Amino acid sequence: MATRLRKIRLGDLLVQNGIISAEQLDIALTRQRESGRKLGQELIAQHLVEEDALLNFLASQLHLRRVDLSRQALDPLLVQRLPESQARRYRAIPLQDAGTHIVVGMADPTDLPALDAISRALGKPVEMALISESQLLRILPQLYGAVSKSAELREALSEAGATVAAAPPILESSAEDAPVVRLLNAIFTDAARLQASDIHFEPEESALRIRLRVDGVLREHLRVDSRLAPLIASKLKVMANLDIAERRLPQDGRMHLDLEGKAYDVRMSTMPIQDGESVVLRLLDQQSALRCFGDLGMSHVVEHVLQAIIHRPHGLFLVTGPTGSGKSTTLYAALNEINSIERKLFTVEDPVEYRLPGVNQVQVHPRIGLDFARVLRSVLRQDPDVVMVGEIRDHETAEVAARAALTGHLVLATLHTNDAAGAFPRLQELKVEPFLVGASILGVMAQRLVRRICPSCKGEDQEVTYAEREAFAAQLGVPPDFVTFFRGSGCNACNFTGYRGRMPIFELIQVDRAVRAAILANDRAAILAAADTQRQFGLLREEAMRLVWEGFTTLAEMARVTSDVEDG
Repeated sequence: MATRLRKIRLGDLLVQNGIISAEQLDIALTRQRESGRKLGQELIAQHLVEEDALLNFLASQLHLRRVDLSRQALDPLLVQRLPESQARRYRAIPLQDAGTHIVVGMADPTDLPALDAISRALGKPVEMALISESQLLRILPQLYGAVSKSAELREALSEAGATVAAAPPILESSAEDAPVVRLLNAIFTDAARLQASDIHFEPEESALRIRLRVDGVLREHLRVDSRLAPLIASKLKVMANLDIAERRLPQDGRMHLDLEGKAYDVRMSTMPIQDGESVVLRLLDQQSALRCFGDLGMSHVVEHVLQAIIHRPHGLFLVTGPTGSGKSTTLYAALNEINSIERKLFTVEDPVEYRLPGVNQVQVHPRIGLDFARVLRSVLRQDPDVVMVGEIRDHETAEVAARAALTGHLVLATLHTNDAAGAFPRLQELKVEPFLVGASILGVMAQRLVRRICPSCKGEDQEVTYAEREAFAAQLGVPPDFVTFFRGSGCNACNFTGYRGRMPIFELIQVDRAVRAAILANDRAAILAAADTQRQFGLLREEAMRLVWEGFTTLAEMARVTSDVEDG
């Protein structure tokens, strides 16, 4: 049954309850006749009453439930039942289908004709809830954009589903794959809007599962008919110039996309699995390659030491961490910092992730014998000043990089170790002599990316136990009552994950005389003890704890990101 509200005189009620004075009401009514706004809008525009206070007052007077749109999950299919023109005209949005009626959020509960019109449009009785007009107007473009995208997906799926049974195993006609193209365009646009780093197409027996990696964590985005899997894989292969007939062997390729006003280089990898071909796309935003150190989020002390290291004329600087921890972004920022007309810069990568103007970039091809070590030796005959090595994986590459650092070249490279101190024994495991390690390395920086609590739904975390609070406080050396934990409850802004964006943490060891002596002795404890005297040094776990202490991230996220790190 539709909500029935008595006709109220808003101005009189506000005066009677002391929210505004009679004089303020007269001023608002006079200006309302000039502006044509509704009285509530005019009162807010003239700063005679705050929107929040007005909504709370109306909710209590009319016995209505108030809904915070930033925390309300909205169903695109339900939203679509109310045309966007009516949503804007009546300042309303469907919130929930309760079966016998639909709950609709409205910014103006006094607009009874609008309530009847919305009920007719939805074809069901309406129960009103009170919402903020400013919140509604902020999310309408995004919301109806998502609705139209959802409609496009459904249309593409129905068309593709209708043709899939008759479609040939290898796509040959652009007309036949038009629905698949629209489906892929919708997925690409969603990935760009959510700032996803990877798109996973995973065929299963009963469906094709599509997942996006956002802020380092995979989340399911869509499930479609499993019969679409070979069509999608074939179309992606065509876009990446791969062999669409080859389904038994892995393939790698790349393509270029323009999404949401940004240019992306896309790396594509295929892998034959039990139910078809798994396809993974890595989205590389070309603008992110043009960052400087100031954009990375490191402290001034770390940046100062790092600047001193990369402006040295020769030596080896290593960045360590797992895949997806931002190592390449840091090294590209370093290259941007030192790139000039007076210096010749080379990169040796597998593959080349970002294109940098003024830098000579080489991609290795191990299958034809063009591996890191061979390319690096050839690059050194090109009279470079700076060489970036995408990854040190073997003895030969490590040996060449270290010796190049000793013979007048600045070498920047990545290495897979869990922390900064682990880089020194790792190089020795690769059979690089300790004296060469100690003499060539200028510094080692380990890093991680920690998900940031969504500011739109951030609140105190009541689920942390007292034992966890006590243990955390003990490590900080403060009483438990001094520690407050926060978390995101989930909202539209963060896609109900509680996190939005990521922050880096760094662990930088500068190789000085004391650290060098510890390297020669192959003594990890001595390396950490020597590094601990350096102003910029802090363990990764300590840096993550600082972010928890300052309310930027959660205890759970700290544990997830630093679970593989030794405490020293």
